[in-house]
Amino acid sequence: MKNSKYYDKSNFDSTGVVVEKELISKSDVENIISDLERFLNENRNSLAEGKEINYADKEKTVVNSMHRLEKYDGYFFNELPKRTKILKLAEEILKDEPELIGTQAFVKPGGIGLPAPFHQDNAYWCIKPANGITIWIALDQCDETNGMVKYIDSSHKIGVVNHIPSIAPGSSQIIEEKDLPEGNVFTPSLKPGDAAIHHTMNIHGSNPNNSGKQRRGFLICYKGKNTKRNEDLFNRYEKNLEKLIELRNS
Repeated sequence: MKNSKYYDKSNFDSTGVVVEKELISKSDVENIISDLERFLNENRNSLAEGKEINYADKEKTVVNSMHRLEKYDGYFFNELPKRTKILKLAEEILKDEPELIGTQAFVKPGGIGLPAPFHQDNAYWCIKPANGITIWIALDQCDETNGMVKYIDSSHKIGVVNHIPSIAPGSSQIIEEKDLPEGNVFTPSLKPGDAAIHHTMNIHGSNPNNSGKQRRGFLICYKGKNTKRNEDLFNRYEKNLEKLIELRNS
């Protein structure tokens, strides 16, 4: 298997990323897609732009991403984080009892799907120790051709990298190219139902989706039970996010 080390969970501490094939079933994928569409139809007008929804076009008709979905009960996609199989996988990787941070959907539509600049998730999460993971579940065939996430191997080991504010929709903190570490860049090829799992300190991003294909992903984020959020840092991030959203919309 190409890049086989990324398909072995025993290498996660070294690489900071692992691929789990067939994490969910084809029917699960179909149910998530259906429920995300239902969720959008029912809540679109009440979602806070910049925090809960981002658009791929200036007219704000094509959704690029949806965030903080865990706040909304009664949808199939919010049953997945409670599923025993997924919780056991998270516990195995975290080596701690998993606690949900949030759920998101990055739908990155074909032709106009936005890039995601390189960043570390813990620039947003502000947890210490930095023991957290994001489980990125593919809802379509996802690879380099349609803007799949790319990960810098072992970058979770170097600590917090300097981030600067970004006014790009869906991205409030980015790492400048000059501050990126050297390392192999791994872009997995996922079938619907496969998952790529990365450490909260892994540096990752994605290219725009210039293809004619959809690239939908559903994300579940966990932290270990024995981590704590630095509330001062997190509140400062939230205040800065408000300012960035205002600037982005001005």
